[in-house]
Amino acid sequence: MKETVYFPTTVSEGPAALYVLEQDGSIHPYELKDYARIGRNTSSSTADIRISAGIVSRNHGEIVKMPVGYIYRDLGSLNGTYINGVLYGKNAPMTAAKLKNGDVLRIGLLDQPEQQPILLLFTQGELQNNWHTEMLTDRTEDIVIGREVSKKDGVRLQDESISRKHASFCNYANGWCVVDHNSTNGVYVNNTRITGAVELNRMDVIRIANTTFLFLGDRLLFNAEETGNNQLCISIRERSVGGFGRKKVLLQNINLVLEPGEMMLILGGSGAGKSTFMNAVMGYEKAKGEIRLGDNDIYKHFSRMKYQIGYVPQQDLMREEDVVYDTLHNAAQMKMPSNTTEEERAARIEKVLELLGLQREKHSLVKKLSGGQKKRLSIAIEFISDPSLFFLDEPDSGLDGIMATSLMSNLRAIANEGKIVMVITHAPDRVAHLFDKVLVLAKHTKTNSGHMAYFGPIPEAKKFFETDSLEGVVKRINRPDEGGDGLSDHYIEKYAAMSR
Repeated sequence: MKETVYFPTTVSEGPAALYVLEQDGSIHPYELKDYARIGRNTSSSTADIRISAGIVSRNHGEIVKMPVGYIYRDLGSLNGTYINGVLYGKNAPMTAAKLKNGDVLRIGLLDQPEQQPILLLFTQGELQNNWHTEMLTDRTEDIVIGREVSKKDGVRLQDESISRKHASFCNYANGWCVVDHNSTNGVYVNNTRITGAVELNRMDVIRIANTTFLFLGDRLLFNAEETGNNQLCISIRERSVGGFGRKKVLLQNINLVLEPGEMMLILGGSGAGKSTFMNAVMGYEKAKGEIRLGDNDIYKHFSRMKYQIGYVPQQDLMREEDVVYDTLHNAAQMKMPSNTTEEERAARIEKVLELLGLQREKHSLVKKLSGGQKKRLSIAIEFISDPSLFFLDEPDSGLDGIMATSLMSNLRAIANEGKIVMVITHAPDRVAHLFDKVLVLAKHTKTNSGHMAYFGPIPEAKKFFETDSLEGVVKRINRPDEGGDGLSDHYIEKYAAMSR
């Protein structure tokens, strides 16, 4: 079964939207501009947002955009308006409130079911009309919400603010509850942060990072966007060698997701498995697990998927007596589809020469190129086929700081074309600003195998390892006899606890 990944709705300080959940369970989205009046849907109604329910007054309330943000004002309605459980209206101390993202407005009380209350959800951000349904009827197993969740277990949301196992909706004797699994960014029920487990009532609003869930008793509705792009989803349970009692585990429990256009740095202590990880992801050395690019399993379909993969090893493999253009032309003939025309090959060669700064050298002999130019040509040879995944093992080895930075800037340009780029380098600090993410691998002293010690943005990595440099990160996890602090176990366990 195809696994579905969801992206959260966009949240910003600019536009805003109101979602009205009516008595029949349908959701009506409204884009909010400068002013909107809410009222009962009648033949003579002039309200901007019309709701078909008797508990809604003809002129119930209004939402006004002010310099300080959006304001809700109850217009003296019969039943008032509850905002996050607080009553506003003619029979309440206040009639107006400033709205913030995720605020829950209700007309009618939940403990008076004969009224069939109306729910209104205010969100900052562009209007989204992409609500998905998770049925709860006859379901007994938990629904897990997180960054690394399979379809059979729950809902996987692709969002940096979502923990790997963030929360669960759990079925128990009296109904359903939501549980926060000590997530970093929390779970909110009706815009109030919870701890532990909280029992849910019909029409409760649960917010997990930037995704909203509406609990309707028999189902959950949530507003997230289904992805159809070429995400790279890596799940390596184990990569080992040997057997018959001599098995050696090299890597275990590596789980992460990269988006098209992202460039990831791979860092690690000595023997932590950086090259092993890269080879496993490329499918050259298969691990126990799954590597998916979009809907495609790289292991199962390697004969077809290998054309989507570009790999530049440390050693340059080119004929020194060839001209640069001819080298690329030969590569294009071998790597591009057989039905490619000569004009298409020529156009692709010119584009790659331009992208990698080799236009002036196109008629030069390979042996006349500098070290940095040869490395760029090696990259060009692999990039000529326009792969989706690009792997490089120490491409800046032997280059000075200026040439290394220039080379890495070329890789950044490749990532900006919508490619996923992974790089191993031993001089990370001079080019750290060019990367979106960093994966830190460390060898655990008890298992003697490589584990994830961190995955995420580089500024947060420095905070996590309590250092001001990426070389300092490596020092934290290297053994003392390698000049390190010997804290690999500590950071592996710290990251595992943070990611639960």
